[in-house]
Amino acid sequence: MNPQTFLALATLNDLKSAAYDALAKRHKMPALLLFYSFIDICATLAKEGDGKITNQDRFKNYLIKYHHSKWANYSPYDLWAARSSLLHAYSPLGDHADKPNPPKMIFYYSWPEKKETVHAAISERGYDNFYLMDTSDIKMIANDSFNTLWRRVEEDEAFELQFRSNASHLLRDFNYMQLENGLNFLNELKNDI
Repeated sequence: MNPQTFLALATLNDLKSAAYDALAKRHKMPALLLFYSFIDICATLAKEGDGKITNQDRFKNYLIKYHHSKWANYSPYDLWAARSSLLHAYSPLGDHADKPNPPKMIFYYSWPEKKETVHAAISERGYDNFYLMDTSDIKMIANDSFNTLWRRVEEDEAFELQFRSNASHLLRDFNYMQLENGLNFLNELKNDI
């Protein structure tokens, strides 16, 4: 594997780890933002071809291709809507509810919360037709999709080239940050002499 490809995958892995850390510290909503952002970035880097595609379609296509699910409780569109609502309103409620074919609203619970207790509390507030997702589900979706993507990068040389090309902006920024850190370190050493 090309070192730049590995660097891009390692950078993605760092973002995934940050989401895990936030969830472990019981920062549920920030963790969800990180997981959805992680999926979004992976979808961008996994994009194939030169055709224009909407962010929504890229996100949904990525999940369909890289996450092995029957999509029984929610669809990739429901997750896209949940992602957009969290990102733009920091809420499970978003503009999607007014559409002709609205997605399910997704609310979340996380250990030590009990699903039944959270469901009752949300229902008491007048919400219906929603899905209550365990945060470990979005964690599993993000992780499974990423592992499948990583495997494909390792096994498909042509796709690795496309992935690396898609990551060129990510790699340049990361390399510049590393260069800046190195130069700052050298400057500190010079000042200590």
